[in-house]
Amino acid sequence: MNQRLSTRRVDRRPCIHEWCVTEHGATVHPDDEDHRSVGVALTVRARRGEDRGGGEETTLEIGALRRSDDPETWIVIETGIGVSLALTRDGARDLQHRLAEAITPGGPLSRDGIDG
Repeated sequence: MNQRLSTRRVDRRPCIHEWCVTEHGATVHPDDEDHRSVGVALTVRARRGEDRGGGEETTLEIGALRRSDDPETWIVIETGIGVSLALTRDGARDLQHRLAEAITPGGPLSRDGIDG
C-alpha cells in the first residue's frame, strides 16, 4: 500500500509580537505556536554553581519566550553547560541593574581580595 504524507498547506499568520520570529501556522504542532525571539549569543567562561575550577568557554543565548499559555513574556538565558534560567522582563531588568551596581568600579563585587 502506498501511503502519502499529508501535503495540506497551513496558512502562516503574522504575529502580534513585533519581536517574534516564529512562523505561526507553519505546522500543526501546538509548541510551534509559542512566541520566540531571535537569540543573542554571548561567549563567556562559565561553570555550574556546584562545580569547581576555571570553568569552560561556552555560549550563552539570550532571548524572549512566551508560550501560548503564558500570561507574560520571559527572558531566557540558555547555556552550553546544561543550565537555563527564565526571568520575567522586570526580573531581567532588576538583575541587569543589580549586576551593574555590584561589578562597577567601587561596587561590592568589583574586585577579588584586597588588591583586586
